[in-house]
Amino acid sequence: MSEMAQPIVSGGLAAWLRKHLSRPGASLLSLVSGGLVLAILWVIVDWLVLSAVSPFADPAACAEAAGACWPFWVEKSRFILFGTYPFEAQWRPMSVSLLLLGLSVATGQMAVSGRWPDMRLFAGLWAAGMVASFVLMGGGVLDLAPVDATRWNGLPILLILSTIALALALPVGVLLALARYQTRHRLLHRAAGAYVEIMRGVPMVTLLFVGVFVLPLTLPKGMAIDPIVAVLVALVFFHAAYFAEDVRSGLMALPAGQHEAAASLGLGFWQTARLILLPQAIERAMPALVNSTIGAYKDTSLVVILGLHDLSATARMAFSDVAWGNQALEAYVFVGVWFLLSCSYLSWIGRRLAARAAKGRRRA
Repeated sequence: MSEMAQPIVSGGLAAWLRKHLSRPGASLLSLVSGGLVLAILWVIVDWLVLSAVSPFADPAACAEAAGACWPFWVEKSRFILFGTYPFEAQWRPMSVSLLLLGLSVATGQMAVSGRWPDMRLFAGLWAAGMVASFVLMGGGVLDLAPVDATRWNGLPILLILSTIALALALPVGVLLALARYQTRHRLLHRAAGAYVEIMRGVPMVTLLFVGVFVLPLTLPKGMAIDPIVAVLVALVFFHAAYFAEDVRSGLMALPAGQHEAAASLGLGFWQTARLILLPQAIERAMPALVNSTIGAYKDTSLVVILGLHDLSATARMAFSDVAWGNQALEAYVFVGVWFLLSCSYLSWIGRRLAARAAKGRRRA
């Protein structure tokens, strides 16, 4: 090392030591946290790799292994994803899953970039995706063999109930927020407020039971409603109330000058809401909206109490097999990794949107 480089290295090391040793409590906490993270990573690597049973080994070896049973994932991953859907037709739930995931990811990327297509085209794509999902899963048309809804299991039912419910609940929530925010029509204002408070005061499980067991009783004689559709309707109306309050919080945070400026331009209420209020309100409410979206997505697993087998239910069915009775941890790790990845993506979208909004405010 050259003589010039030595003072630089010494000075840099001395500065680093002074910075960290001047705060011994923070330094100790950092060391303990780092050690804890390393210990957790070691346990995970040991369980997944070092002590695990290789994917194509004899499944009997899993009984004595201290690590993960990879043969369970090799054999049961398809069952966890698609459940009891007919094996020869599982390309249909796979197509539905890819379709809904593609629409969701595309929506997230457009939200982050701020480059939206024509909204009528965008809404049409989502509507077509919803219809295609039910046609592919149910069959009975286009030479597709009919499949009873009781066999719609795993990932497709999770995505149908979560993505479609959220896609429909958000616009309903925006309308409820505007109805409760305006004060010109008092009856509409109070009705929207009563609806939101009732929905937020009732547990989602209660509403799901009402949708599946009470709603069909209110229909005319001879008319029936599919349990999945009933659950979907219940989820839309339930989550719309929470979205409404998130959007209303953004509306309430706007300065009064926004309304006055719109009034001076001769804009009506709906023009003011669409062009001025909602873009700013949704931007301000984005952290709450993302939080509500993640919570609603995870809460979809509660449909298992109604006999609908989502991803967590098919995971439990997978290790209920006598041959794999000891692999409950592997089954739930499979589900946990899926929810971790999908919720992390939603969180990333929220952070990017918040950063873009903050950057726009600094420029302004």
